[in-house]
Amino acid sequence: SIPSIVHYVYLKKDEKSILHFTFQDFLSVYASILYFNPSSILIHTDHNASYLEDAASQGNLWTRKILTSFPKTVKFNSVKAPTHAGNGKEIWKIEHKSDFVRIEQVHATGGIYLDWDVLPLRSLHPLLDSGFESVVGRQPGGKVNNGAFMAQKGSSFTGLMNKEGNKVFDGGWETHSIKLALAVSERLMKTPKKVLIMEERAFSPTSWRAPSPEQLFAPHNETPVPVSPLRNDDFNDDPELAWEAEKSEKREWELDFSPSYLLHAYKQRGDPIPGFEAVTLPYVLKRDSNYALAAWPVVQHALDNGIIEESD
Repeated sequence: SIPSIVHYVYLKKDEKSILHFTFQDFLSVYASILYFNPSSILIHTDHNASYLEDAASQGNLWTRKILTSFPKTVKFNSVKAPTHAGNGKEIWKIEHKSDFVRIEQVHATGGIYLDWDVLPLRSLHPLLDSGFESVVGRQPGGKVNNGAFMAQKGSSFTGLMNKEGNKVFDGGWETHSIKLALAVSERLMKTPKKVLIMEERAFSPTSWRAPSPEQLFAPHNETPVPVSPLRNDDFNDDPELAWEAEKSEKREWELDFSPSYLLHAYKQRGDPIPGFEAVTLPYVLKRDSNYALAAWPVVQHALDNGIIEESD
């Protein structure tokens, strides 16, 4: 099986960079704990140990929550951000440095990599235990997204991504990452059980292109959508009953995340979304947007277990 170890990357943009987690970051971590029951969550960072210790006591609320609420699960792994690819090309964008770190770290230990804007929606164990060495997902448009993937330790997918990424890197946004992930995963598919490629809605049910971000984040200023156990497939044992209940409760603007394991919550490019500023606790508790409905079970679980309070 692919191990239930969750990987995140948080690198410094420059020497003045601080560790600053948001409520949306907290939701990703907590949902990983809730749905995956991971043996560990590894945050790979180049912030040193003394700085992390200071951030745990002096950082903003959500930084402190992530650093202190789950000491047995959330761990920091010290990494050095790469400055040059194997072909000698300089790596100067922080996102590209993260691309190389994530592949290297998942290759070393195996597990699940998530970008910070990925919200887990249900258990990944059916995929982890599927017998496939690696599992990736297509993004809108059909390319393979490298913001959410999982692999066994030493997998062919991560091995080739690391090897070839260092050869083809040219500073382009997708050359060493999304384009290469598509080529590698599709080539490996001819060997049984090497790679499973999931459809777009499995990991990326929405897009960064309009009107998708507005459909995901925009509030509708209505009374909260009713929430019952039947609205979340992790809590129902009768799919036929859930089908009937959801038909009667669903509103016209609601998106169906039934086929989705993960929600890669892409933000708006360009114009702001009317009525939306950021993912906050009050925003989720209103339950009048699609993101809020997706995140509500996670928030309610955290409230019920005293991890967060409504005043946060």
